[in-house]
Amino acid sequence: MILTPMNQKALDDPQKREEGEQRIPMKRAGQPEEIAKLALFLSSADSDYVTGSTYVMDGGFMRMVAQGA
Repeated sequence: MILTPMNQKALDDPQKREEGEQRIPMKRAGQPEEIAKLALFLSSADSDYVTGSTYVMDGGFMRMVAQGA
């Protein structure tokens, strides 16, 4: 759950937002700036030695799904 216009309808509903955030281990929605920081890192010289990596930015949600939570 990233706070973007794409999911604005759900974010505007306090109950839906609360339910969504409770399913995320970090108990909050992500900020677009957090995604941008990773994109900037990957496009910078600081990531020159990074190869073949997958980055999941979901506050731990997929880990919970994988564990059957």
